Amino acid sequence: MKAKSFVAVALLALSACVLPFAAARADVVMYDQADFVSGAEAFGQTLNITTPGTITVTLTAVPWLDTVTDMNAFLTTSSGVVNAIGQNSGSTFSGSESYNVGAGTYYAHWFGDAQGPGNLGVLSANITFATGASAVALPASWLLLLSGVVFLARVKRKPLLTAAA
Repeated sequence: MKAKSFVAVALLALSACVLPFAAARADVVMYDQADFVSGAEAFGQTLNITTPGTITVTLTAVPWLDTVTDMNAFLTTSSGVVNAIGQNSGSTFSGSESYNVGAGTYYAHWFGDAQGPGNLGVLSANITFATGASAVALPASWLLLLSGVVFLARVKRKPLLTAAA
């Protein structure tokens, strides 16, 4: 019986050692939708941001109907265009762009051109926001999980409540 307990504890300890000690970050999806593009068409979305962070705009041409080309996206405020992170002057849109932003109202704009016999295509837009706050540490969570498993193993051996005869 003690050999089984030792093996179980050894496996739990080994699995705890190989768990990643990286921090967890949760991105907020601000917009995720596919839009029909008839010829050359533009779309927009208002984004209300309450804390500093990074907005990422990703455009994907859905392979259905006609091909959508000349996809582009940019972010603006009431005072002008926000520059993408690492954007060089004259660079083209790479399918995904990120922008460092502060609190405030931003406007995401994207467009594409459907090329084909029907001039009708589908363009998928995904806009996410990641806060600039520090990430949540994960080691405490696996320690909590490990202690819960040990507690359940103890309860299995010795029930807390016994049935009255």
